[in-house]
Amino acid sequence: MTENYWKFILGLQHNAQRYFDHKIAEYKIEHKWCDITHDLFLVRDLETNELLYDSISHLIADLRDQQIQRCQLIPSDLLFPEFTQHFKQFVFDTSNYPVTVFLGRDQNFALVKVHAEKVKKFSMSTDPREFHGFASSQSYNKYLLFTLIRLDQKQLQIVDTFNKNLNWKNLHEDFQSRFLDSPFNFKQDKSLLLTNNLFLKNEISDYPFLDEPSPEFNLAFSWINKLGDLQDQIGTEVAMALTSRSFHADIIDQNSIKIDLFQEDLNNAFISLVSHSANSYEKAYVNEDFSYIPPHALQHTPQINSETNNELNSDSSTEEKPTSVTASTLYLIFFLAVVIGLLYGVFWLVNHYEFAKFIVITFGVIIFLMIWSRK
Repeated sequence: MTENYWKFILGLQHNAQRYFDHKIAEYKIEHKWCDITHDLFLVRDLETNELLYDSISHLIADLRDQQIQRCQLIPSDLLFPEFTQHFKQFVFDTSNYPVTVFLGRDQNFALVKVHAEKVKKFSMSTDPREFHGFASSQSYNKYLLFTLIRLDQKQLQIVDTFNKNLNWKNLHEDFQSRFLDSPFNFKQDKSLLLTNNLFLKNEISDYPFLDEPSPEFNLAFSWINKLGDLQDQIGTEVAMALTSRSFHADIIDQNSIKIDLFQEDLNNAFISLVSHSANSYEKAYVNEDFSYIPPHALQHTPQINSETNNELNSDSSTEEKPTSVTASTLYLIFFLAVVIGLLYGVFWLVNHYEFAKFIVITFGVIIFLMIWSRK
């Protein structure tokens, strides 16, 4: 699973469900994450290879017209444990990745990723030691090809079981013991940085997953960041060990098989986490002490915060009143001191200099005439 794929499919699922719930219009179906992570999106018919959809918006809008009501994610290894790689014109991706499922009243589909379409074979030589192949343009990571596969009753039960078995508290504790406490967490950083949103970062900007996130922390988003960082860290250490540039090179060499299994387990856990997050991140909100916030309480969060802010503002305004009185008193004293100083200066000049007396009398006459003329 490429890094961009899980972000692409998470954005697709999120806005698809919002559209099915009539929360957004057609022109907002394509999530910003989807727009950034793909250039070409195609959905072909499984049997005929006919091109059905060439945009996300077209796919989602048409599925709602077909009475599809829910969009969820589930690991492909659970939904298709014995999936064949080759079928007719398609070469499927048999690695584990989050599969989008569309659930309705009468029909249910899985949006399955196609690795490539089969092409005409060509070889310039029968000798395998010589050049006999060409690079495929279908391997471009922003080219995404899918097909829709109908789900049977057994697969629907797998989807239901996957969602019913979720407990965020148990998942949190499981991740801590399996991954953060592992000796293959080479940095031994066991802290979890809580966040309330996810971001897709590129050279232009940081794009949020939620446009209007709750102010509360989300355990699902926090663990996605943590496990993603842990995957990158272990991958970097393993790569550096190959050139003997890692401090953990000896440990990695001695435990290469165990580390491979650990990385596979970590990747599968990450895929399950992304799927659970897509389906029910609303149930993963926590306070700073990791106490859980029920979904219905989140609806009142802005009001509670507003009331808290109002109380703080009223308290601060009450405290500012003595400060305002003190400031006014200081300003008055300063003003009187300046006025008295000016009057004393004029008085001193008049007593010592006749010219100053003449100037004061002249200005006094001019002011008197100006006042009298206005009357």
